[in-house]
Amino acid sequence: MFDVPFCDYRIRVPAEWVDENDHMDSMEYKRAADGGTRVLLGHAGITSEAIAQAGSTLFQLEMHIVFERELRLGDPVVVRSWLIGADAKRIHHFHEIVHEEAGYRAATVELMTIHVDRATRRSALMPAAWSERLQAIAAAHGAVPPPDKVGRRIGLQRHLTT
Repeated sequence: MFDVPFCDYRIRVPAEWVDENDHMDSMEYKRAADGGTRVLLGHAGITSEAIAQAGSTLFQLEMHIVFERELRLGDPVVVRSWLIGADAKRIHHFHEIVHEEAGYRAATVELMTIHVDRATRRSALMPAAWSERLQAIAAAHGAVPPPDKVGRRIGLQRHLTT
């Protein structure tokens, strides 16, 4: 019923995303992942219009970007998006940013998103229809092994000296 992963967001790296190092600026990887997020949420019926009608919004709680290879001006990009899990308030999603022609993964972006009541600015339960649809997507995406780097921690390994 659902594609695993969703691969519906495509873009060519625009000039305004290129930095002084002549490659895609680090924060633009988040912007590319946002395109994948909109696709993923859209499959659950969570569109800008639906969010506004519900009187709610979504906030990012946590983000982890892993850079693997460069993307340059004009490179064709596809974002592959997985729903890792969801509960009544939170959405855990993961995106691979891939050079569409060369096939290499340039980066991964992992996010934890929370549903928020716009009036109270506090976390709130999602509408039931959204939760049900997210659960169906999570089941489909959970039926295949997750991509590597999901749940990756950042940190230095301790090395004991003798």
